[in-house]
Amino acid sequence: MNKKLKRYLEEIDRTEEKIAELQGHLKNVRAAQKQEEDLEIVRSIRGMKLSGRDLFALLNGLQDGTLKIREEPVSVKEEKKTETGMETSEREEKENEDLEEME
Repeated sequence: MNKKLKRYLEEIDRTEEKIAELQGHLKNVRAAQKQEEDLEIVRSIRGMKLSGRDLFALLNGLQDGTLKIREEPVSVKEEKKTETGMETSEREEKENEDLEEME
């Protein structure tokens, strides 16, 4: 067999092996990504501190598409000022700044 042709066949074999290896790696990375996304969803749901019935209603609404999310109008948010006169988001920013200064 021609040396050049033999080198091409060897190169094809090596390339196919690399492709198979990378496809396996890609499959593992995608599985890890999905697992992390699932964990994030679970953390978010658990962070809501819902009762059993409320959690059931939330999950049913998500599954059947009947869940509706309401956004508070701006005027309601403005009425919810704390005793210090700061809105919740402003207070959280101040607390974060205080934490950064402590570090």
